[in-house]
This record gives sequence, structure tokens and C-alpha cells, in this order.
Amino acid sequence: MVLDLPFDNSTAEKYLEEQGVLGLLKSGDGAELSACYPDLAVLYHFVRARKPFQVLEFGSGFSTIVLAAACKANWDSYLETCAGNPAYDRPNVVSLETTEQWQKNTEKKVASAGLSDFAKIISSKVSIAEHQGQICHFYDSLPDIVPDFVYLDGPDPAAVEGAINGLSFKNKARTVMSGDILKYESTLLPGFFMIVDGRENNVRFLKRNLTRTYTSERLKGYDQTVFVLDEEKLGRKNIFGSEAYTAKV
Repeated sequence: MVLDLPFDNSTAEKYLEEQGVLGLLKSGDGAELSACYPDLAVLYHFVRARKPFQVLEFGSGFSTIVLAAACKANWDSYLETCAGNPAYDRPNVVSLETTEQWQKNTEKKVASAGLSDFAKIISSKVSIAEHQGQICHFYDSLPDIVPDFVYLDGPDPAAVEGAINGLSFKNKARTVMSGDILKYESTLLPGFFMIVDGRENNVRFLKRNLTRTYTSERLKGYDQTVFVLDEEKLGRKNIFGSEAYTAKV
């Protein structure tokens, strides 16, 4: 999982500017977190390299803009390759939010960036749950998609509703513990790729509870961990975007 560029804040900002993305990162709601250029550069790099068909993002924001911009760049390059006669669907991002406030905030930013065709933001409550006797949390409603690229950076633990035996995620000492990808796991296709932003305790939970064969690596110099579903392809239809979007039709 070696990056082509060792991004620090300066090199990441320059990279995003060169890719035509920096100018799209407009501020929205005054309470939103500021953009972290190295993290965003990493996301853009991997989407451009892997060319996923379907991106699923947990927690929207500046990352949604970058993911959608990378998908658009992949698609535009593919349309040139296939002379405007695509054999595959347009790639897109589905991003999950916990409130309508943040959903609307990201939707405005996406529209302002001209990327509405490449990103959809939906909202859902998040509830505490158990998985094999361990507390975690799940979004109440998940999009009916088969993602081949996931960015896990949400939700905020304070958004998790409910308690089990008196335990809740309102306790600020309790770390986030997303279990949503476990719901998708059985139908993921070999080659599936996931980036977890920070959330080391959640990473360890997923390593214990994901049941298929993955390679995982913490990206050197970043607080991010990558998972790749490392299994033999299912057949000829199990094609990667990096193969599809370079094919001539």
C-alpha cells in the first residue's frame, strides 16, 4: 500500500491543487471540522488508482467532495478511452450522515462543486447493538449497494442512540465501534478496499470479527488503516474498476 507521494500538509495541498480539487473545498456549516489536506490527498490518490465503481462513505464532509471529484476524474478519462460509448455505469459515492443538518450541509457543498451526479448523501440514525456479545453500533438504515471502496470516518459516538445493560456511547471515554461493514461482508467482491481513518480500537474490532481473508496495513506516517479483501476472483464478472475503466470498447 505504498503511496506515490509522502503527503505532508504542504505537498498534499499542492497535489490537490494540481488535481483541480483544492478550489472545490469550500467551507459550509461553521461547526464543521476543517479540511485535513494529507488525509484528503490519500483518499483522492487511492480512488484515482483503484477506480472503484461504488464508494460507500461513513461520515460526510470535505472527504465527500474529494471522493466524488476522483470518481468524476476517473469517469471523464474513461469516456475519452471508450469514445463516449461506456460499457460500465458511472461511478458514484453514497455517504451516510446521522442528521439532516449535516446531510444538507454536504449536499450544498457537493452541488457547489458541480458533483451532484457523482455523490448522494443520506441520513440515518445510529443505534447501539451487540455483535457476538460485544457492544458496537449500526446505522438503522444502510444503502442497498455493494461497495468496492469504503471510507470509514463516522459516526461521531455522541450520535449513537440507546444503551445496553447501562452501557452507552454517551460516555466520552468509550471509543467508536462501527460494525456496519459486517452487514455487507458476505456479499463483498474480492478486491474490496477500505480505509479506516484513525479509530484504532474499531480497527482491532473489525480484524477480530471480519471472517473473510483480508490483508491490512496501517499507512506509514498516517493515522489510517487499509483493508483489502484478498481472495481469488469469483469469475469473469468480478472485474475491478482499474481494469474496466482502462478497457477499450
